[in-house]
Amino acid sequence: MTKTSFSDIRATPKLDRLTPLTENRKLRKELERTLSPERVIVHGKIPVKYRFDALRPYRPFPKLRKGGYIPTILVRPEIDAEVAGLLRVARRYHTPVVTYGGGTGLMGAAIAAHGGIMVETSRMNRIEEISGEDMMLRAEAGVVLEEAYAKLDREQLLFAHDPWTRPIATIGGAISTNSLGYLGAKYGSIGTQLLGIEAVLPNGQLLKTRPAQYSSTGFDLRRLFIGTEGLFGIVTRTVVRAFPKPEAKKLVSYGFSDFEKAHRAITLMRRYDVRPSMVDYGEEPGSKEESHLNLVFDGLEKEVLAQAEQAERAISECGGSKLDDVEAREFWEHRHDIALMHSRRISNAAPEKEPRTKYDYIHVSLPASKILAFRTALLRLSREGGVNVLEVGLWQGPELLSLVLSSRASNPKMATRKLWRTSNSIIRYAQDLGGAMEFCHGVGMKLAHLMEREHGVGLEVMRQLKRTLDPLGIMNPGKESL
Repeated sequence: MTKTSFSDIRATPKLDRLTPLTENRKLRKELERTLSPERVIVHGKIPVKYRFDALRPYRPFPKLRKGGYIPTILVRPEIDAEVAGLLRVARRYHTPVVTYGGGTGLMGAAIAAHGGIMVETSRMNRIEEISGEDMMLRAEAGVVLEEAYAKLDREQLLFAHDPWTRPIATIGGAISTNSLGYLGAKYGSIGTQLLGIEAVLPNGQLLKTRPAQYSSTGFDLRRLFIGTEGLFGIVTRTVVRAFPKPEAKKLVSYGFSDFEKAHRAITLMRRYDVRPSMVDYGEEPGSKEESHLNLVFDGLEKEVLAQAEQAERAISECGGSKLDDVEAREFWEHRHDIALMHSRRISNAAPEKEPRTKYDYIHVSLPASKILAFRTALLRLSREGGVNVLEVGLWQGPELLSLVLSSRASNPKMATRKLWRTSNSIIRYAQDLGGAMEFCHGVGMKLAHLMEREHGVGLEVMRQLKRTLDPLGIMNPGKESL
């Protein structure tokens, strides 16, 4: 397998960076007229947390600046008319624009790589309508997922998008990466739950799609904004599907002696038409401890019991052993803890020091039949690269594989180099097997250099769409190679 060198990273487009605000007061004044002076924050007063998203110095991205990327101006619009106005200003000044939601993205999509205007959506946080008859939620893009969940829960409905970032991530941010949550095995990604969208295009026009469940009237324009990380405009309002609040929920946990048995069990559950709401399996390669599979079932009480019984049948056939349900309950109760840790980290008053130990997270989607061969290959590639494999997991099905890697060296640059090259080799191998290189976190800066390999001529189709809607290239430049 050919190793990736630093020169393989596609250079980001060269845009003229904004001059300091002392020399560019016209832009600032126009933005203050469009919003209000107190919601336009200039370079020296922008909080440190906006220098990064979750692509931070502990990750192996060799072009990441240690001190982060400081926006020239941070703006906080409250209504879509203000978003439209600030985009018209940005267009006149040829100024880069990046949108910032909760700052939990792992790939650098919310980093102001070229300075410019950062649009924070925290004030666009109104839940405008909940309809039990239509089974939907209408909300602005800055609504935090936790609030959406709580509001629907009080109406005896379920907001089914439940990622680890639920306490701090926003609906708009989740859509921008097509996020997949803990309930994704049954309810799908946020993109599959999205009924309608309103977004401001780079020229300031407001695009609205009809929140119809099914449509055969041309191109699905929602797809311009699902998983595209703000490259085609800024999402301002959403209509998201609501589900019935489950009558019952059951959490169960099983142990396995090896990965192959667990994979067979998860595959067999599907053959038996078992549909858990959550499938979460993880192993620590080389550990003598058994690996654990946690399942969640929800729905009608009789349905839940029948599904759990059928799952146990499939798991027993594959050598799995029932564990105390406390294992699954503990996992479920603490599934959002890492989000709170991230929230504390990004609130630090100073940039983080570059650590000697680097971590990387890989999430690939492969045909289920290719997973076992891929696991064997990734363990080999990790050994050859001198990188530790901390965990190999399956998420929501037998074809979605997650991987946690680490590398430590006395020189942080050496740890970055080893981990970067190994991660790229593993991802390229997944692509060679016909897989997708990411299924829940987007592309951002970190995976942009692999987009041409992923899509081939399809990437040029995307670029033509981008040039049509954003001819000046002001929307989130340097991301996804568009």
